[in-house]
Amino acid sequence: MQREAWVVLIILLLATGAVYAHVTTTTEEYSRYNTGWNGTSNVAAEEVRELRDLPAGATLLILAPEGEFTAAEVGCLRAFLDSGGAIILADEEGAGNQLLADLGSTIRIRPGSLASLDRDHVDPGLFRVEVTGNASIVAGVETLLVNHPAAVEGGEPLLETSALTWEDGNGDGRVSGGETFRRTAVGAREGNLTVLGDPSLFINAMLPENPGFTGNLRGERILIDAAHSRTGTTNLFINTLEWIRETPPAGAAIAALAILPVARRFGRKENE
Repeated sequence: MQREAWVVLIILLLATGAVYAHVTTTTEEYSRYNTGWNGTSNVAAEEVRELRDLPAGATLLILAPEGEFTAAEVGCLRAFLDSGGAIILADEEGAGNQLLADLGSTIRIRPGSLASLDRDHVDPGLFRVEVTGNASIVAGVETLLVNHPAAVEGGEPLLETSALTWEDGNGDGRVSGGETFRRTAVGAREGNLTVLGDPSLFINAMLPENPGFTGNLRGERILIDAAHSRTGTTNLFINTLEWIRETPPAGAAIAALAILPVARRFGRKENE
């Protein structure tokens, strides 16, 4: 009977572990809780939800931004840049253009999907770009593999495609409908502000494809703006766990509730 009880206990523990692993992960693109190919669970970074008092010398990553930045938040970002901090904005949809304007930057993201004949893969949207500028995240790197990037205009070009590249507006993978070849910037910088037209540079599947870039990221203190980046999740269970972790009184209350039945059990034994 005791052996059967142990078998049942082990099965229950394994089942509980499997269920926990399932409910604490997600398939949402760019999510830090997504361990799949299109998640960002492998990015070595610390999430921040408040933009006040960002540590000088750190690098703030704003990844595939959503929502608006308030005037107070823009002010915090300006002060952060002025104090020597760095910002990387990675966006392909143009959602970060208003922030760029508010920061006084001339850089803009032109939404779209670039494709190239100068590629190593079947998909013309998956190709290598040349590093043409200076920035710590691309130090010692000659080329980067990008995934359907958007064009970036203004500033000092940092990443540029070959001349065999076109904006594939209709998504057919061919130069058609008035599309033309041209060399295009997909990354640029102004001072400590860097803009990348490809947020997928940070997803799990792309990090091993760009080892130099990934190594440079690990060599810096990277903070992710979790208040605006698409790195969160709509998973209620995960968000509840995160709230408990970030709220010490809630964690203490739950621990007390878990211990209470055990304490009552032992109390009864002592009184018997």
